[in-house]
Amino acid sequence: MIRILLLGPFPPPMGGDTRHFSTLVADLRADPRFDVTVINTSRGREHSRVIRNAVVAVRILLKVAVRLRRVDLVSYHSSDRGMFLFGPCVVLLAAIAGKPVVLRFFGGSFGDFYESRCAATRLLMRWLILSADALLLQTRRVIGQLEPHASGRLVWFSTYVTPASPQLERSSDEIPRGDQVCCRFVFLGHLWRSKGIETLLEAAPDLPPGCSIDIFGSPDDYSEADIGRRGHGRVCYRGFLTHEQVDARLWEYDCLVLPTWHSGEGYPGVIAEAFAHALPVITTRWMAIPEIVDESCGILIAPRDTSAFVAAVTALHDNPARWLALKRGASLRARDFDHAVWSRRFQEVCASLLGP
Repeated sequence: MIRILLLGPFPPPMGGDTRHFSTLVADLRADPRFDVTVINTSRGREHSRVIRNAVVAVRILLKVAVRLRRVDLVSYHSSDRGMFLFGPCVVLLAAIAGKPVVLRFFGGSFGDFYESRCAATRLLMRWLILSADALLLQTRRVIGQLEPHASGRLVWFSTYVTPASPQLERSSDEIPRGDQVCCRFVFLGHLWRSKGIETLLEAAPDLPPGCSIDIFGSPDDYSEADIGRRGHGRVCYRGFLTHEQVDARLWEYDCLVLPTWHSGEGYPGVIAEAFAHALPVITTRWMAIPEIVDESCGILIAPRDTSAFVAAVTALHDNPARWLALKRGASLRARDFDHAVWSRRFQEVCASLLGP
């Protein structure tokens, strides 16, 4: 049996990172070959408070120090900022205890984060972060960025989804009749400008007749009133969905839209969710997104190009045969994001570090 100490965030808040970590923990606990101890690193919804962050960090480090002697391996799962601030402490404690350490980076921007630092900071990051026994990185792009600088093993570790509905198991042969039209578009995520909300609102008056875009997510840069005023009744805010609600509601739509230019973008989990529901994607040729979206399952446009977005929506609306082909491609692509595949990958990495 392999004894693993896992550090990572549980909800709240509910988001891609917390869902991914929760899924991995559940998969490991279901496997009798692994004995899992978990330390929750979530700061809840008060994550911006400096004093609370410091108190939580000290408490977590004390827990790590106490538990390290009773495990075979430690693995820390975090975003760029958390990895930069807390990752070195985990690596040092693991080194003192003589335990292998696996670092798992959420998102796909740690390579950009590393390259933007000064020479002295990059040196410390190479010593205290990129020297970990294994680094799990979400995109091939970030692996290429860090490969010349890391002394630890770099492992491609994709985003993934957990089917919450038996419908997710249906075959591509069941995807709809040829007389149906693509007209119901959906956006899921934070309402940030960098997620492309402005593109959706600017496109509203030019959408094909009968087409609509429903927006779900926590209101951040835009309020419901903002969207109602600028959406011309065709781009509408519909509220926030839980993960279970996302699974149910996505079956009601024809296509996901994500015109993002967000700097922290890796493999957006919402794209994997869309594929699991046989939905093609209209998204941007941005960072690592072209690694998972191509002409077989979606349409790529330039970031902040409203006219290209309208053209993509029109193309799917006016050409049902193309839309249905993309739906089949999305359903096939969903297999690449099965949580069980990536949980096995994590198990294999851990086992390889401990030897026979």
